[in-house]
Amino acid sequence: MIKKIPIDLLVPEMYVTGFHWDQDVGSQYQKEGRVPDQKTVEIIRSKGVRYVFIDNERGIDVDAGVSVEQIEQQGNEQLEAYANEKPMIKKSVSRKDELEKARKVHTKAKGLVNDAMKKALKGDKVEIHEFKEVANEFIDSVGRNQNALACLSRIREKDSYLLEHSVNVGVLMSILGKAMDLERQTLFEYVLGALLHDIGKILIPDDVLHKPGRLTEAEFELMKKHSTFSRDILVKSGGLPQASINVAYQHHERLDGTGYPGKLDHSSISLEGKMAAVVDVYDAITADRCYHKGMPPTIALKRMLEWTGDHLDKELVHLFIRAMGIYPVGSLVELNNQRLAVVEEVNEEDQKRPVVKVIYNAQYKRYVNIELLDLSKKKDFAIVKPVDPSLYGININDFIA
Repeated sequence: MIKKIPIDLLVPEMYVTGFHWDQDVGSQYQKEGRVPDQKTVEIIRSKGVRYVFIDNERGIDVDAGVSVEQIEQQGNEQLEAYANEKPMIKKSVSRKDELEKARKVHTKAKGLVNDAMKKALKGDKVEIHEFKEVANEFIDSVGRNQNALACLSRIREKDSYLLEHSVNVGVLMSILGKAMDLERQTLFEYVLGALLHDIGKILIPDDVLHKPGRLTEAEFELMKKHSTFSRDILVKSGGLPQASINVAYQHHERLDGTGYPGKLDHSSISLEGKMAAVVDVYDAITADRCYHKGMPPTIALKRMLEWTGDHLDKELVHLFIRAMGIYPVGSLVELNNQRLAVVEEVNEEDQKRPVVKVIYNAQYKRYVNIELLDLSKKKDFAIVKPVDPSLYGININDFIA
């Protein structure tokens, strides 16, 4: 049985299958194996790991701990409770009507981020004024119908992670800030910072940034400097509010003080830093990377619920789920007739009954004629569960937007 135990209970000869918080430490350690000695235990503990998963059939056991089945059940119950709440989504136009405008600003944002990274790599100042225009356009688009930009943020291209991630975090910050009903100027400053939050990664050598295997201690320490590099680039460029710089500098800080670069705790991290952590983590864990496979969006939301309290702000994660819906746009889901469908639009009244695009017969493993279903009106149909597209060889990009 696999179960989660506190790090204080980890001893040599236990068989570790993973870490409670894999977002950072997962790239630093081999995720599975027998703990050889006390020195290894101390090394893991010194890195801020709070919990580990052990297999009690392959190594030493301990009475304490929670099984992964119990954790999964708790996550399902929490998500179900949130699903019964009304989504924090309001639309003034249809997704179809907003999509072309959203596509233009999304493409524009990717071009700006690409140009900014080239300038930063050469040591030049980044031109901020065009990013200000994009930040405002993101906020406006999300205000009209967030589903348009949200679906574009699910489109992933191979080898474009850094570029797409910066833009996606800007989109997600817009969505979360809208749900929080932030003042326009405040939200603008947060979205501006989100668009530029990872610009410092361009100064990390490619062989470290894109390394498919485990990072060495020295490589991981270098990787952690990207938040500081981002801050320094933005300060040098000038014209950015402090809140925008905080987003870039604090997006890897964690509530328990185990984050970086400042090891700030919950009382020292700004609101925008806590928000940035939520949206940054969500986009990162739902994307395929050189060192891990992306999670389906609904599964990612459950993992984030596990990480609240010690790493992520619980209230912000709760708001984020209500803002995105438990089946975010671009999710692949299975219906009660064994058809697979892509979520097109989150329902304003009921998170569990979005508009979906039916694309596949899971029973016979073949594509079907595409059909659009509004589950709020088609009461005979319901979502059974989220599905990993790779299990059926489905490329979600082919069915979005």
